[in-house]
Amino acid sequence: MEKITRYTIIFIVLMLLQMLIFNNIPAIGMISPYIYLVFILLLPVNMSKTLVLLLGFFSGLLIDVSVNSLGVHASATVMMAAVRPTVLNILAPRIGYESNNIPLLATFGTAWALKYITSCVAVHHITLYICFTFTFSDLGFMFLRMLINICLTVFVIMLSEIFVFKR
Repeated sequence: MEKITRYTIIFIVLMLLQMLIFNNIPAIGMISPYIYLVFILLLPVNMSKTLVLLLGFFSGLLIDVSVNSLGVHASATVMMAAVRPTVLNILAPRIGYESNNIPLLATFGTAWALKYITSCVAVHHITLYICFTFTFSDLGFMFLRMLINICLTVFVIMLSEIFVFKR
């Protein structure tokens, strides 16, 4: 019950931060760090894949409703949630994960966390920008925008892990 309360608080805080602060950064629509992804990234390693997908859909749908984006965040977050177990398997330590492991920088180290976060965020952003543009025109601009936002989102998530989610 304590874990459910903790994750509910994390979810509410991250959604409010995303909706009230990060979605309103004025930068010509170029910069949009997506801090709400931390919620999916911090779910326990052994959590049911179905539950992770549902939580990904619900969190993405909430962001879609707040920015009126017609399901692109929901689809991108579900894609990230679907790829997450594969990324975790690829990055699994030699001895494997313990049943209650939470993928944190403090638990597995900076190099592991950077690979995990970057992989998942890249999948999310690639899906998001493909769904947003749905065209091959301005591919260079889309790629640049995607790359900037992947780097910025990974940076913000790593900072949050260092200063907020310390074990």
